[in-house]
Order: sequence, then structure tokens, then C-alpha cells
Amino acid sequence: MYNFGVDEVSFMIRKVIQLAGNTLVVSLPAKWVKQYGVHKGDEVDVIQKDQGLLVQTARTGESGKITVDVSGRRYALKRILGALYKVGYDEVHARFSSLVELQQIQEVVREAFIGFEVIDQKKDSVTFKKVSHIEPKEFSAMVRRMFLIVISAGEDTLAALNNKDAQWLSAIVMRDKDVNKIADFCRRVLNTTGSQEYRRPAPGYFIVEQVEKLGDQYRDIAAELAKDPIEISAETQKLFNETNAYFKSFYNLHNAFDLEKMDEFYEHGVKLRKELSGYFEKVPRQELRLLFSLQNIVTSTLDMNGALMSVHL
Repeated sequence: MYNFGVDEVSFMIRKVIQLAGNTLVVSLPAKWVKQYGVHKGDEVDVIQKDQGLLVQTARTGESGKITVDVSGRRYALKRILGALYKVGYDEVHARFSSLVELQQIQEVVREAFIGFEVIDQKKDSVTFKKVSHIEPKEFSAMVRRMFLIVISAGEDTLAALNNKDAQWLSAIVMRDKDVNKIADFCRRVLNTTGSQEYRRPAPGYFIVEQVEKLGDQYRDIAAELAKDPIEISAETQKLFNETNAYFKSFYNLHNAFDLEKMDEFYEHGVKLRKELSGYFEKVPRQELRLLFSLQNIVTSTLDMNGALMSVHL
């Protein structure tokens, strides 16, 4: 099921009209045409799926305005605004009650909301609005970029650890902001226009969210090791390498889905998770936290198998 925006999906009946020859046409809903600025001569995408047809425009339309009071929501403030961005609002008027809250609002708009700018600021409120946008057709490229940043974070963290390079590890931590920004954009697209990349938006949304969380796992590993560098055993290094390779195998399967390889992916994940669990009793004490994080990464990657099948089958 596709989500056409922040409003509920409407059900309507249209009569099929026959033009010259064998051409059959149906009219487009006036509300949808107005919302997305569709005019005579414009091109729209028509996607066939079983008994259904999805008519989709590259335009994002006007998804509405909202006013929200974030006063006293110091810890949830960024999540509240993030939810409004991801669900598809184009203009947000936010009320606040402290300088700290204002700083948080400005920070989240500047660092996380692609195409948004603050357009008005008063003593106790700020308004930010979409002033430009990346076309939804860029969704596929953005998803791949998100995956590649997380893949490089894992590989570079292991390399920096072996080189005892705390500065490099700290730099890796900073990459997570790019992952978060791209993930928010992708979730916004899935909530508004949908994407041909994922035939079903709901499991696609889960994949994007899960990859963003995996980026957090690698960020936390790099941050911890930058603060307290350790020398890891050969076995832990091997398991780190295998964990990175397992996530990369999911990326490859995501790009070129194959049921036979899906079976291999699942079997590999179960085996690697058992291998990690079996090493807990042998691992040096200072490596326990790292090993636990690697196990979480493998489990989270394995957990995406159902969603991946859902968007492809």
C-alpha cells in the first residue's frame, strides 16, 4: 500500500472512458491534481502491481502546515520535530520557552532537514519551511549512499583501531550525522510519495530505520574506542571483520535480490551469531563491550531479512 501524503488515503470510483481506437482513460482526482500541481502535458509515472495501478508524480506537493508547542520538551524536542519532518509537513511553527530549546530547534533544522530553512523567528517561536527539495527520484541513490557510509564506518573503525588512531575514530563518529540526515529524508519520501525502490513502503521504512540504527552502533563503537583505545585479540578482530562483511552482504542482496542468496544470508547470520555468543566466555574482559556491540549488529542485520523479502517479492 502506498501512502500519498499526510492525509488519509481516499477511496473513490472512476468511470473508464474510451477515446479513439483502443485507448481507455480515467480522470485524476481534482484534489490530488491541485495538491501536486499537475497540469496538462505533464508526465506522471504509472506503476502496475497485480490488480492495482499507482499513479505517481515526482512533485512533492504541499503537505500542509502545523503548529507545535515544544516548551519543556527538552529531551524529546528533536524527536518531535523529526517526526513532523518525516511524516511530510512542509512548514512547522514551533513554540519554545528557553534559549536551549531554540538552539535545539535551529540545530535540528540545520543538520537534519534537507531543503528546510528558518523563515521567521520571534521571542518565543520559530517557523521553518521547505524552500527547496531533492526529487523523490533521488531516493535510490540516497539509500545506497546511506548504506555505503555505514559500511565504511565499520571497515574504517577496525582499521583505525588496529592503527591506534584515536583522531580517526573521532572523525568516524561524525559521519553518523550524514546517515541520520539521509535516513530522515528517505523516511519522508516513503511517507509522502513512496518509491519504486521499495514495492511496499512499510517494510522499506523498517529497512531504512534499521540501517540508521546500525550506523548508531558503529558510531558508539568508534566513540568508545576513541575515548578508551584497546588492543583487540586476533579472534575479536576476525569476528569484527566477519560482522562488517555480513552487513555488506545484506547491502549486496538489497541491490540484487535473489532467493537462493537470501537463504545463504539467513544461514550465515545464525551461524555468526552463535559464533559470537560462544566467544563471550573466552574474550578478554576489556573486549566484552565491543563483542556485545558486534553481536547486536549481526542480529539487527539478520532481522532485516523479512522486510527485504517483503519489498521484493
